[in-house]
Amino acid sequence: MASTPGNHKATHSENSQGKKSQHAEEAIFYMNCRAAYLTVLKSSLENIKSKEQLSLVLQQAGRNPSQKTINRYWTSQTSSLNFDDFCAILKKEKPATKNELLEAFGKIDTDKAGYIAHDELCKILTTRGDKMTWEEVTSITKQADFNCNGKLDYNKEWQRAQSRGCFYLEENGEIISHKYRLHLAQRSALSITIKPFSIPQAQGKSCHWLSVDTALFILKENETQENLQLVTFTELQNKEVFGWRGELGSGVYWLLPFTTGCRLRKAKTQIPGEAKLVWRDEDGELALTQEFRAALLEIFETIDLDGNGLLSLEEYNFFELRTSGEKCDQEAWAVCKENFEMKKNELTRQGFLDLNLMEANDQDGDPWDLWVTLLSLGYNRALEMTEACPFVIDICAERCKPRIKAISLEGGGSQLSRALCSSVVNKGEAQVLDGSGNIFIHTCRSGSRITSVIENKSENKVIIHVNNEQSKNCLNNRGLTVFAVEVAPKSMMVSQHVMALNEQEEWIYSCVHSLVC
Repeated sequence: MASTPGNHKATHSENSQGKKSQHAEEAIFYMNCRAAYLTVLKSSLENIKSKEQLSLVLQQAGRNPSQKTINRYWTSQTSSLNFDDFCAILKKEKPATKNELLEAFGKIDTDKAGYIAHDELCKILTTRGDKMTWEEVTSITKQADFNCNGKLDYNKEWQRAQSRGCFYLEENGEIISHKYRLHLAQRSALSITIKPFSIPQAQGKSCHWLSVDTALFILKENETQENLQLVTFTELQNKEVFGWRGELGSGVYWLLPFTTGCRLRKAKTQIPGEAKLVWRDEDGELALTQEFRAALLEIFETIDLDGNGLLSLEEYNFFELRTSGEKCDQEAWAVCKENFEMKKNELTRQGFLDLNLMEANDQDGDPWDLWVTLLSLGYNRALEMTEACPFVIDICAERCKPRIKAISLEGGGSQLSRALCSSVVNKGEAQVLDGSGNIFIHTCRSGSRITSVIENKSENKVIIHVNNEQSKNCLNNRGLTVFAVEVAPKSMMVSQHVMALNEQEEWIYSCVHSLVC
């Protein structure tokens, strides 16, 4: 049957649309190729000159090539590969689809448990089939989302929420942090983790805070905010990640981040020189130094709580409260909108940099106010973050979308203190203090740290002498080997937190408590 004119037009239109779509896909493909190429090489006209460079650009393009794959394209006759060669390789080495990955993981997970242990995955990848080196496996597993049990949940379509935050060290040694509310619409299985946050801008330089221990206490909100009941805490550990897995009912929960303070404490060493924050160009205009810009971008990542690359007014106000003690109101935010780059009514990274440059101009280049900001955010005079620890909280729920929101930036207070003592009493071992049947020493080991709580059941206050002289390779939050603590009647208090001074060596905790009066 002959085609009608209408059908002929429709077919022509569909072919035209198909070609446009194909051209658009090709344009996106080559744009992505170029972006990956330029992360390793200075120009797309420059050639790849080694196997190592080829492996790097392929990784930047989202591939994880094995040594066998690299050898396929870089033979003994290869001296270089150009950009077109790279694009041709990428067309052949397509990234695995989700279904292919699930099928591959399913073959490894013979018990069909829905997860694969980290050690098991590493062993298989280095001993079977197209064997990988340990370096290649490490490159892959660093990008994988292993939970607090060291297992990769590869087949769980759980809904996820995430928030960043930060521990800040006060002048008196107190540690404050963001506090959060978690809302669950219905009862659900959950996986909750907290860990120090590795800021992208900080890669390649020493990050003091990555060795800081973290924890999260989960409290249930009942009738009032004051009436909070400890539900659980993150006691499972996988390297720097602390986590908890279980089931929670619907309702509102408070998440209280915690660190022992063993590795987040006031620095005793003096910085010999002071970093320069601003300079004047040849026209006499003020500009931010490269080092100061890098520190500001680190700060941006820390205060961008939802990680969307923009600062909302709410996020910016946490920054303002920490650095100046005052909030930015809607009127002041409107002024920011007029003067600095924004997207969707949120401040961009460039806008944040320009805002700090404006403050430098307001002071005619005097960096005093800028240093007040930096010091309050945990930076020393060398622009190193030594008295703060950024962290990230991850929540995965099986049956509903978890909602997490930062609600304050303050010290843990009595709520955190009670939760901490309760967790130690519930999970730890108790010993009666020699010479007193009313004084109990509770000791709990959680992952890589030990916490000791003194419980005074008597009607009188007591003073307890604490001696750690027999401990080896230990570091405590008080910074003292021998000290005394006063415990009020009918109360509990933390005696000390202890961690290994050097994690690569054996550490022995041996503490003697004795009654002074």
